[in-house]
Amino acid sequence: MKKSTKLAIAFLALAGTAGSVAVAADGQGRRGGMGQRGMHFEQTDADKSGDVTFEEFAAAMKARIGTADANGDGKMTVAEIASEIERMRAERRAQRIVERFDKDGDGMLTLAEIEARQKKMFALMDRNDDGKVVKEEMPDRMHGRRGRH
Repeated sequence: MKKSTKLAIAFLALAGTAGSVAVAADGQGRRGGMGQRGMHFEQTDADKSGDVTFEEFAAAMKARIGTADANGDGKMTVAEIASEIERMRAERRAQRIVERFDKDGDGMLTLAEIEARQKKMFALMDRNDDGKVVKEEMPDRMHGRRGRH
């Protein structure tokens, strides 16, 4: 393997690791638990032996790289690496959305779950409960006013 390919793989693994958010469930789907370092170790220790072998480490890094070599030529271009990083970010963002809206805990969103969340958000904005939201009821960040309440 060329030095440039090894560097690209190392960079992608580092970027993925640095940008990841480890989520440990506490049994009720909330964030928390053992923290990022412990969660990464637990995920890397595939055989749960209490230590990480080079094979386990290499497999974890390979999983982090994902499909960065999109055309399968054994080389990763800047565009391929950037695309993989964006895919991983989008996947993490989508996971957070599902965790936030998924009331029945099945890991999927239904229109009913999304609508329930929208109704809750609307009700919070409709401060006078008239079924309408006027500009003054909107949160400051939504209509350009910053720092004024």
